[in-house]
Amino acid sequence: MGTHELSNCPRSTLRDRASRALGVRPEIGIQPPGVTHGRTWNRGAVDGVELSWGTPRTQAWLLLPAGHTGPDLPAVLLLHGHDGVKFYGKEKVADGPDGIASGTAALRRRGYDGRSVAEGLVEAGFAVLVHDVFPWGSRRVDWQDFPARAQRAGLAFENESERYEAAAREHEHGLAKAAILRNMPLAGTILREDLLALAVLRATAGIDPNRIAISGFSGGGARVVHLLTCADVQAAVITAMMSTFEDIADGHADDTTWAMITPGLPAVGDWPDIAATAAPMPMLVQFAEYDSHFGIDGMREAERALERAYTGSDSLSTEWYADRHRFSAAMQSAAARWLVDNV
Repeated sequence: MGTHELSNCPRSTLRDRASRALGVRPEIGIQPPGVTHGRTWNRGAVDGVELSWGTPRTQAWLLLPAGHTGPDLPAVLLLHGHDGVKFYGKEKVADGPDGIASGTAALRRRGYDGRSVAEGLVEAGFAVLVHDVFPWGSRRVDWQDFPARAQRAGLAFENESERYEAAAREHEHGLAKAAILRNMPLAGTILREDLLALAVLRATAGIDPNRIAISGFSGGGARVVHLLTCADVQAAVITAMMSTFEDIADGHADDTTWAMITPGLPAVGDWPDIAATAAPMPMLVQFAEYDSHFGIDGMREAERALERAYTGSDSLSTEWYADRHRFSAAMQSAAARWLVDNV
């Protein structure tokens, strides 16, 4: 898709170097793992099925328009974010067979206007796959496996969920350090799991493998950028996760997940340059003007860098919202409409 496929194209070289920094090679040759199907359900306009694969097991949900029997569907691989919550993964952006996970209600209200992101995409006509990645949800670290320092951080809290999240937050630093020492950054581990999920989606009956998009908010947006260094998809949406490395280093690094910070990657290119290695693939980038995770100047510079990378193409769209770091109902609706037009 586009000139980045040409071996003598500078963008192709950047893409290759970025994937190497992440410790992952392109998706060519990646085979879908064996998939186990679990419970099925219907809730209004949505049919769902539980999926799982791999060792240790990755849990996922495939959501479809209710009763669909027509041609193969376009699909979205929906990548859940960090959200400061690791006990849950896919549950933050989708509802499973048991409905809304009770522990995500407040997070949904705060970050998503109380909405299921996945349901909005299904209602727009897409199949949606949402899966857990390490260390979230079904791939989270159990309490007894936290080191003593992380457990001590958690024991400062009486509430059980707050206790777990405080320990998980402290443990993320240790996970990142160990990953670097193994020459596989935390972002690379997540990327490998996202590539497997993409392979699962491509191989799923009833899905058009040539009409697949990826979408993510916040930490999910970082996963989108990394996935674009290794995989070709039809379109991508990055929400509230676009700035420059300089901006992040200048007072915002403490709010940034290790899933975005990869040693060696800034030497390859700036964050918007890494995202643009997929150009001229259609891309929507949504900015929150009052995003506390980034500075306004950094976000504006990132937008300009993306526009330079997409010079001569009309397939880049950027949107600005007078909002904080969240995926509002307006942003979700706009993303769904854009995907309908571009997938």
